[in-house]
Amino acid sequence: MLDEFYDAIQNDKQIDVVYIDFAKAFDSVPIELLIKKVENIGINGKVLTFINNFLTNRSFKVKIEDKYSPNYSTYSGVPQGSVLGPLLFLIFINDLPAHISKDIGIKMYADDVKLYVGHKNDSEMKNLSEALLELEKWAKMNGLEISTKKCLSLYIGKNNLKKEYYLGEQKIPESQNVKDLGILIDSKLSFTEHIGRIVRNSYLRSFQLLRIMKTRELKTLIAVFKTYVRPLLEYASEIWNPTLKKDIDKIERVQKFFTRKVFRKCGLIHKSYKERLEICELKALSERRKIADLTTTFKIIKGFTSLNAGKMFIFADRSLRRPLLLREKRYKVKSKNNFFHRIVKEWNKLPVLAMEINKPNEFRGLLNAMV
Repeated sequence: MLDEFYDAIQNDKQIDVVYIDFAKAFDSVPIELLIKKVENIGINGKVLTFINNFLTNRSFKVKIEDKYSPNYSTYSGVPQGSVLGPLLFLIFINDLPAHISKDIGIKMYADDVKLYVGHKNDSEMKNLSEALLELEKWAKMNGLEISTKKCLSLYIGKNNLKKEYYLGEQKIPESQNVKDLGILIDSKLSFTEHIGRIVRNSYLRSFQLLRIMKTRELKTLIAVFKTYVRPLLEYASEIWNPTLKKDIDKIERVQKFFTRKVFRKCGLIHKSYKERLEICELKALSERRKIADLTTTFKIIKGFTSLNAGKMFIFADRSLRRPLLLREKRYKVKSKNNFFHRIVKEWNKLPVLAMEINKPNEFRGLLNAMV
């Protein structure tokens, strides 16, 4: 999605995004309609019978302390907490994009849906309004209710006219940033607010852990950092990996802080940050983000993801000496942080040996040895 946003910016377009919230989506799915959709995609016979039995004739009761309510039958919803439940919901919602104009971008993850358009004129913005009408029709036909109050619109671009969008007669409220699968997407695509949030959460967790952990074993405390703090600073870093020094330093300071406090807690002599990293067998967080970027690039190029490498990258003329070299796309300053731009130089610096590897774990192992 962000690659499409950066491409729109590259073409001097503004971007309007509408985030859709379905009310109690997993509980609202009409069972009869779901079974029809399962059958329509080619599932039949004993498997269809099993799914039908799995979904129908279900009941529930409510427990308060040690008392239970009577049993009540349920006629909608997929069983949450089950293995099949989420898969069945995906089958149910999977036909939604077919009802949306091809001029409109749509991305879905379970019941998280967003529609967006890159635009230069009113007609392109009108396409998004019409897509929202189609979305409402689809939701009504499929027994789902849209929670308009929880839907949000995000406007990207300095000169964005911020057209108002509606669901029914209700205006969709504007937001300066939206939490999208755990990442704060802001109207400037700067990710400054996201970085600020993960840094604050990491400090808070660090203080809590250092307070409650009674051990003075360095190895144990570093393992705690790796398990409970570092993931906060690295989740989906390929999306927001910063280029500004102030943001890079802000993130790195968390690890500097934790290792300094741990050395003091363990009664160790004060060391420089570089020395602490060596003793703790840690890498700088900026180095780890570079490894994550390169490993993701490897997975895309070698076919370990659903992304089409030919569309994501421009491959240079191949030679026996340097296979899989990438060419830089032309880009503007506003889109320089696009993953598919910023990774090209780092990828092309890799030795031929790295290009010949075909397993992600081996590739990451080589990078760990190099970086």
